Amino acid sequence: MSMLTVENLTHIYGEHTPFEKSAVHDISFQAEKGEIIGVIGHTGSGKSTLVQHFNGLLKPNSGRILLDGEDIWANPKEIRKIRFKIGLVFQYPEYQLFEDTVFEDIAFGPKNMGLDEAEIKERVLKTAKMLGIRDELLEKSPFDLSGGEKRRVAIAGVMAMMPKVIVFDEPTAGLDPAGRDLVLEKIKEYRDLTGALVFIVSHSMEDMAKTADRLLVMNKGELFMFDKPENVFKESRVLEEIGLSVPQITRVFCRLHDSGINVPDDIYTVESAIAAISPLLKKGGTANG
Repeated sequence: MSMLTVENLTHIYGEHTPFEKSAVHDISFQAEKGEIIGVIGHTGSGKSTLVQHFNGLLKPNSGRILLDGEDIWANPKEIRKIRFKIGLVFQYPEYQLFEDTVFEDIAFGPKNMGLDEAEIKERVLKTAKMLGIRDELLEKSPFDLSGGEKRRVAIAGVMAMMPKVIVFDEPTAGLDPAGRDLVLEKIKEYRDLTGALVFIVSHSMEDMAKTADRLLVMNKGELFMFDKPENVFKESRVLEEIGLSVPQITRVFCRLHDSGINVPDDIYTVESAIAAISPLLKKGGTANG
């Protein structure tokens, strides 16, 4: 059984009004425990609307979201409990920090779950360590931290609830390259430690190429592709037609391949590029078919 199943999901804003707009239409897919799924698409393609259905922030006009085979809206009065199982980290989550100390901010979610003080403390300390938040920062105000530290504190607050599914909406937005790599590394560590299903909404094709197990491509509110990164980025021209870029290394190799040079056309990371070129270099640099 898949951990998360989306069945024929449709969401219409302003239904039965002059401003009616279909944001996502008839989307179906399944996602498994332990996967990292990148959600990509041009601005307005329906990415954020889609993922806000996963934990019940939005309710489908039609279709269902199933967690471990159970409809999350089967009992609307219990939807709050679903949000402990499916966490959502919004874009720029550091703007949502509000407690007096870092410890209290990370502890906010576990407290709302009704956990005892010992369990709350254990989760806060464990999650802070996982995110590289030093012990001496826990009693500081979150507003005294650097931008990157604030981002990690906000992410820790969701991770401390230990959700089965966690959704990140542009988690690396506004960070420098080192900060982006650190956040993505910590997301992967969390997945490895917990087996959680992770969704990452992102505009960075490079980030998704090196992080995601599968890519879910949205276009005009519909599911356009859902496949492994190498299969998605191989369709670079199709992606560009719907307003998406591909990793630079993919673009280079596609052009080399189209020029008749005997290189693969499904390269999407620097590591895979090196692996593809190395045998050619050992043959004396001959790359022609």
